[in-house]
Amino acid sequence: MALSDFQTALGRLVRVQTREDPWCGLDLTASEKAELARLVETAGFRFTVDVQRSWCKGRAAKAAWLALSILPPEERQRLLDMWVGTGGGTASFVATETVAFLDFIAEHLPDPSHVLTLCRMEQATMLASQAASHFVPPDLSRLDAPGCVLRAGRCATIVRFYTEPSRLLAALDKGPLPPLSPDVIPILFAPGLEGLSRVATAVEAKLCERLVAPVAFRTLLREGHPQEAVEALVLIGGAEYWDPGVFLGFSQ
Repeated sequence: MALSDFQTALGRLVRVQTREDPWCGLDLTASEKAELARLVETAGFRFTVDVQRSWCKGRAAKAAWLALSILPPEERQRLLDMWVGTGGGTASFVATETVAFLDFIAEHLPDPSHVLTLCRMEQATMLASQAASHFVPPDLSRLDAPGCVLRAGRCATIVRFYTEPSRLLAALDKGPLPPLSPDVIPILFAPGLEGLSRVATAVEAKLCERLVAPVAFRTLLREGHPQEAVEALVLIGGAEYWDPGVFLGFSQ
């Protein structure tokens, strides 16, 4: 058995809860597989698994502490167990994994809900703050190019609040959470914004919704989206240029 195959097998067995085949692609004999399977049942190996799972759950909980903090303890534990059970909590790039974990949490939350809002807010803040350090406002002259296509900024997000944001955040310490309001407050997060966020205008919210999929600039104008609003969104990273040559389904 090659050392690399042995190390790979051990790593997979530590994370056996991922349900992947631990032997897939490895050059192991039947007796070597049997020996590794026996190792899994030892107290020392089970301790290693428990330590690794605990570390992974602690790392994930720290990454999404705001959203998780208002969930009932049993629901919080269930989501952490599910995430670690899929192999989460082990990636080298913490920011990338945090975004993925928040997506995972969001899939299991009621919509609308305050906890979903907080989950998306944490995710939006991370994306915008990471991009802000190297963000440069794009050249607006590219809008004049024939066939110019735009899409929503990859590090920009509109998060919908169902109460005043300050009221929701204050309730995290003082409780209880306020009731969900039918009047939605859209908050725009983007790397080019001072403070990374502000209330989105109705025009911006509509434009961001339209740009979920790439669309030609001339189509936006034809649909009635104000050019100045498009330009302003591009300048803060809320929208970005898209190469139609690498996308097969943009709207015309």
